[in-house]
Amino acid sequence: MSAAPIFFGTVRAIGAGTVPSTADTSLTAPTNVTTILTAATAGTKIEQLRLTQIATTSAAGLVNLFLYDGAAYHLFDQYAFSALTLSTSVRLTPVDLYYANLILSSGWSLRASVSVAGGASAFKVFAFGGDA
Repeated sequence: MSAAPIFFGTVRAIGAGTVPSTADTSLTAPTNVTTILTAATAGTKIEQLRLTQIATTSAAGLVNLFLYDGAAYHLFDQYAFSALTLSTSVRLTPVDLYYANLILSSGWSLRASVSVAGGASAFKVFAFGGDA
């Protein structure tokens, strides 16, 4: 353990991606994923994820968030969504997810999938935090 606290070396929006255009129901070995971010060499801390709907969803489903260690997927969190038609006159409210201890070691990445075809390419995932 370090004698001194470790702080971010670089504070920034550290990753973004749109969920895949193909649905994937696997919670252990998905094949249709989007990499939101890959950890820096010294590690990366994620403090917040923002999920923003960018297209109409025709069915209810899940955005699955995985931690990938380079060999295996580990389901970390999920966001449930319902069928929703986007509007040009009604403001869309993004969903913010906060994490106190989400630290990725070098070689790990955060990835996202969507569970139903009705939600394919319908969400943008942003990650905020910093690199060590």
